[in-house]
Amino acid sequence: MTSSSLFTQLDLGKRAMMAQQSGMSTAGHNIANIDNADYTRQRVDLEPQHPFRSRFGAGVDVRAVEQVADRFLNKRLIAEQSRGGNAEIREKGLQRMEALFSEVEGFGLRNALNEFWGAWGRLASEPEAEILRQDLLGASQRLATRLNGLNHDFRQTRQELNGRIAERVERVNQLAGLIAELNGRIQQSDRGKGEANDLRDQREKALKELSKLVQIDWFENDTDKLVRVAIGNGFPLVTGRAANKVEASFASDEVGMFSLRGVDPKGISRDLTTHIQAGELKEYVLLRDDIMAHFIDKLDEFASEVAFRVNRLHNSGTGLSASVKELDSTFALKPDALARPLPFLKEGLFRLHRVDADHQITQTYEVPLRAGQDSVQDVVRRINETVADPQVVQARINPDGSVSIEAQGANRLVLGEDETDLAATMGFNNFFENLQGARDFRVNPKLQERPSLISTGRDLLPGDNSIALAINQLQFEPSMAGESITFDDFYNGMLAELGLLLNRSHE
Repeated sequence: MTSSSLFTQLDLGKRAMMAQQSGMSTAGHNIANIDNADYTRQRVDLEPQHPFRSRFGAGVDVRAVEQVADRFLNKRLIAEQSRGGNAEIREKGLQRMEALFSEVEGFGLRNALNEFWGAWGRLASEPEAEILRQDLLGASQRLATRLNGLNHDFRQTRQELNGRIAERVERVNQLAGLIAELNGRIQQSDRGKGEANDLRDQREKALKELSKLVQIDWFENDTDKLVRVAIGNGFPLVTGRAANKVEASFASDEVGMFSLRGVDPKGISRDLTTHIQAGELKEYVLLRDDIMAHFIDKLDEFASEVAFRVNRLHNSGTGLSASVKELDSTFALKPDALARPLPFLKEGLFRLHRVDADHQITQTYEVPLRAGQDSVQDVVRRINETVADPQVVQARINPDGSVSIEAQGANRLVLGEDETDLAATMGFNNFFENLQGARDFRVNPKLQERPSLISTGRDLLPGDNSIALAINQLQFEPSMAGESITFDDFYNGMLAELGLLLNRSHE
């Protein structure tokens, strides 16, 4: 054996030992990261050394240290993060809403509503009892407080969801910047013949977290090893070694609520709010703008209908010595609406009673009104034409757009039976006042100052309880959804709808 062949054999052995040492180091690296959920197992890829002029092999060499991973499976795994993000956020949001509707310990809306109907029933049994009028006002105030509180809690929760959207957008931008940075480091490492497997694990971890926040479309270019990421309707979030921004913008249809906009380096932006398909961001937007807004609208519809139905009966009734010098409407119209047909006005007669100093009705005025035609200006003109004596009763439109009907001299007024719903539409002698549904639902302050004004009967008849009975019976009458279901049915339907959404979130 020549010295050159001896050196050749020694070199062959050296390379073999180094190759096996690389394998042992890689195995040690794998074992050290056994509890690292974001680590991908690696293996040494060995290849025979080129034999040159020898007829025998020249030993072994390390070709690369590769990650043992199914690229297709990894891509599916990253994509599934969006679905997981959806379910988790939706369940938490719906559980929060369920807690707001809690009926435990007698503080729920259903209990407040039952107390309200019951108070009217007790007042109907003794319509002239002052203490029962006070009890009714207390029950009515609790109902108003519960509706106000629910509305406030729902809107506050919407604001919290809005804040979470801004937080998630900030994290999306951080992850996009990290992926772009890792792209550059991986590319640099590969060009220097180094191994970038651990950097790829970091990039994959960032992709998983990003996918949980927002559904992404991504691919790795086999040539330059850079990952490109797009979101929404193709907005390029990561373009290799650079990243664009997502902005939580106040340029939205609703004041104070964020929209999602993609912004490129030139400052050109596009709206992504409705184009993001899945992930936590999508779920927060859905909870805020669809689910939460839907239940706020339902609650407002419920409150408005309770107020309207109670007011329509209360408007046409009278309390104890309940005549007044002047009737003022709760609601006011803007100048451009004064000449338009009044909404909700029905065809029929609006009745107004003139009362003397002894609280006796001396005359009834029947004012004919036309649905879909008469404006506030027409109504005021027709009241004055029907009375035909401004020294007795005068109707007018005030500068703020409200309407007043004033008795002159010793005369006083009470409202009679109203076929037109004018009193409820304009807010004459309302029991409840509200313009925005549950948010501003309240008991008429005039009734709290003078409980004797609470209507229990009609036409100042002593002991008449017809109005109190009729309001008590509203709880059993179909009033909601096109007069097909009761108030209780409507409220129970809201709770059932929420429960169904919560059950689906568990699937």
